[in-house]
Amino acid sequence: MELLTLDKFPKRVLAKIDIQKTFILSRLIIAAERLQLFRALHDKRMTAAEIGKSLKIHEVYRLPFLNTMVSLGLLHKKNDSYWNTRLAEKYFIHERSIYWTRQYSRVCVTAYERLTVLEEALASGKKYYQIKGVPKPDYLERMKQNPHEAKDFTQMLFYLHQGDAEALADYLDLTQHRKLLDVAGGSGVMSIALAKKNPHLHACILDIAPVCRIAAANVRRAKLSRRIHTQAGDIDQGLPAGYDAIMFCDIGPISTELLQHAYDKLPSHGLVVLVDRYVSDDGTDPLDRLAEHFVGSGFGLATRRQMVEALKSCGFRKIKSKKVYQDVWFITGVKPAS
Repeated sequence: MELLTLDKFPKRVLAKIDIQKTFILSRLIIAAERLQLFRALHDKRMTAAEIGKSLKIHEVYRLPFLNTMVSLGLLHKKNDSYWNTRLAEKYFIHERSIYWTRQYSRVCVTAYERLTVLEEALASGKKYYQIKGVPKPDYLERMKQNPHEAKDFTQMLFYLHQGDAEALADYLDLTQHRKLLDVAGGSGVMSIALAKKNPHLHACILDIAPVCRIAAANVRRAKLSRRIHTQAGDIDQGLPAGYDAIMFCDIGPISTELLQHAYDKLPSHGLVVLVDRYVSDDGTDPLDRLAEHFVGSGFGLATRRQMVEALKSCGFRKIKSKKVYQDVWFITGVKPAS
């Protein structure tokens, strides 16, 4: 999946935007996503009145809103008709699933809300929920209570991670391993890619029950149900035994306690795999991971070096780390013979 970064916009558009206006314009684009404006105009033209009626945009803001999208290079306009530009078709339709459209726009709105207390957070070291006096966000409980959000979030990641899943499958040598435990494996995207690449491999996706149901459907569509199964469970309660490879993908910094538990469960020559966008050793990259820290991201800011040292401290050896796909680090370690 290719993301819509600023360099994709026409230079004439970027030349007009200063850093403060970028904040406002990004919020307007997110509003267009939440309203599903670009999906409404996919392969067709509509008048401003038709768009307003379909998407419930008040006439006070209708024309300024649509014309802003024209000025940004996301819509074409002729007389009173509007339709998507190739830029909008590519990045809001072809490169994004409907799950991304729904879920990521919600995530962005939450981020904007949290930025309203940024200065107080910087001064106090407190999180948004602490400043506002509201309950701490609980991702797991939210996914359990809202199956629609669970599906949107899980499937958004399924499409988002296709690139790094294929890269991991090409990079990782699993010829000596037969059973993989995919811890907090979510949509199953990584297990599916690895199973396709390694016909001998069997995998288990360990996650909460609502997510496991979604993963199982993805596995069925991939026709891999005989070699990939799901198991509902809480990783804080321990990991199941019987696997010679254990993978942690896109779950942020992994505690030494959990890594030690993985070490204890693996047999001699067992493999541990970490896949994530860890921060560079000097702490300055990737920029978007650093920015997410200020809007309540649960991923933390563990560096590649810190995760390598954590593996060493648990007893893993033959540790390798490589950035194979974009900003994603692949880190592996082997449990030595006892």
